[in-house]
Amino acid sequence: MTRRAYLLEAAMTVLVEQGVSALSIRAVAAAAGVSPAQVQYYYRTKNDLVLDCYEYAGEQFLADLEAAEADTLREMVVRWLPLDERRERRARVWLAHAASAMADPALTQQAARLDAYLRQWFVDAGLTEVVAAQLLALIDGVTLQCLMLPMADRQALVERTLEPFLLGRDRPASASPPGRPGEEIPASKKMST
Repeated sequence: MTRRAYLLEAAMTVLVEQGVSALSIRAVAAAAGVSPAQVQYYYRTKNDLVLDCYEYAGEQFLADLEAAEADTLREMVVRWLPLDERRERRARVWLAHAASAMADPALTQQAARLDAYLRQWFVDAGLTEVVAAQLLALIDGVTLQCLMLPMADRQALVERTLEPFLLGRDRPASASPPGRPGEEIPASKKMST
């Protein structure tokens, strides 16, 4: 594991266990068992940590999607939701990023770029722009609601909310959203319609 990944794992642990208000250079250093100076070498501010945690969680998400080989849009969407411990950890990082983005223009721009990328990916998969925007908003809302529920109750929420929305809209899917925000989506990696 690289030093960056080690520090980000520690930062994610602080975010998940204590919340964004507890995230600091000192807290990450304590969780990682290193000096604050070592954390400051990579991250000057709390928002730098939040931004990189968000990107790191996104990298994990894409790797998990590729490994899972989702066959349909529904399977792909469900894999985003916090229905197990690993996905809950990433969802909590997303939530911390969203909370921090409300006060930081750089984080707001990063979130807006990712949302635009995901909406376009859904459009390229054959959904209309309106349906793509609705689906992304539904994913965000269901994710937040899942985080408020015990793990055992989350699947029922998905079945009551996402399943009816996706009914008739499900399509074959590629293994993951291709590339990164800002990159052209290669035709070979677009979900077929």
